[in-house]
Amino acid sequence: MISQLTTDLIKIKKFVDIFEEGRLKLVDNIGNIYSKNNNFFYKFILSDVLKTSPFRPLFIDWLTESEKIFPNCSKDLLKNLYNLHIQQKNSVEYHKILSTRIDLNEILQDYISDEAIVLFNNILEISGPDALLNVSVSNNHKTEIKKENLTKFDKIKCHEELSSILFSQASRSKRDIIFVAIDGFLERDTDLQPLYNESANNQNKIIVVLCRGTNLQCVMQIRKNIVYNKIPVLIYECPFINDDPMKFDDLCRCLDVSPVKIEDGDPTIVQIQNKLKKLENIVLTDNSFEFMCSSDISNQLISEINEQLRLREEYKEYLNLRKKRIKSKKVNIFISKSKKNLITDLNTAIFVYNSISKYGITVKDNKKCAMALVKISEKFAQEFYQKIQNVSVVVNLTNQTKRKKNGN
Repeated sequence: MISQLTTDLIKIKKFVDIFEEGRLKLVDNIGNIYSKNNNFFYKFILSDVLKTSPFRPLFIDWLTESEKIFPNCSKDLLKNLYNLHIQQKNSVEYHKILSTRIDLNEILQDYISDEAIVLFNNILEISGPDALLNVSVSNNHKTEIKKENLTKFDKIKCHEELSSILFSQASRSKRDIIFVAIDGFLERDTDLQPLYNESANNQNKIIVVLCRGTNLQCVMQIRKNIVYNKIPVLIYECPFINDDPMKFDDLCRCLDVSPVKIEDGDPTIVQIQNKLKKLENIVLTDNSFEFMCSSDISNQLISEINEQLRLREEYKEYLNLRKKRIKSKKVNIFISKSKKNLITDLNTAIFVYNSISKYGITVKDNKKCAMALVKISEKFAQEFYQKIQNVSVVVNLTNQTKRKKNGN
């Protein structure tokens, strides 16, 4: 008697073969037809392949998890599962191969549309290999690609008692600000009086204070001051930590500001008066600063870091982190609403590109594919096969079925 698992896997094998031959089409609710060899997971879910199988919930759970880790991994998982069941074990060692743009495009054929591949190649030409890509919908009729070099420092937390001033409705805000950096602990709100005066002279521009830390009593007094003088104040705390000791200094240099230092001798309020600065077009979130850094400053700082890289190889990872946030490439891609499906394709392309850059590619069944996909699908197949073999199926027969079996 053929087992339930064998029956299911035979059906699955037939479905996979039909899919790879390109004979399956997917039609969305507005009539678009997707006949390309992608969207395997959705086509499988919508099919009747395992409709009556008691194993269907198990298959769906495992396929869903595999898709979360790598796009289209579900197809390779099922193929490996079938091979395990018929004891056709893979004895080939997959070797990592460095990929080219041609290899990337060939692999992307299994994931995204031809239009998305062309767009992604255009983006790579503009952005280069190490840019941050942001994909969003726009009302424009044409796709736009805009590149900008930005400096971004994150994990600098705005004090929670004050963050609602800007971030209760929006996650980010681009502002001209009155700024001061204090390389120490802010203890008294009265030290900020020069900032209040400067803000009042500049149409009550928002005040931003960067410090090593503060106390709740000082923050609560600042809140009272906001009610009285209507000048908003944000306090960002950047404590000294061993894992990132240069964050505060790097941020001050990129902003071209001199921090207030207790050891300089002058009272804090006097130093604040001398060192406060008006800054323009600063993008603030509740835990980051983002802005355009002068190329002279960023190039000088990166040159110094490169010299440290030459002398201190053991700090390579941290020094590269400093370089990346000092001058990062950011590319904004605006997709027309009429082509929203390109957003999913581009996000998939970015994921596959990053995976290939990190883990490389290999050849399986005379076809180039991402090394990560091969390893993940094989691991999932082995784990799933071990578990499903230990599952028992109990068949409940209705009275009508029993009578048929008894010849009645």
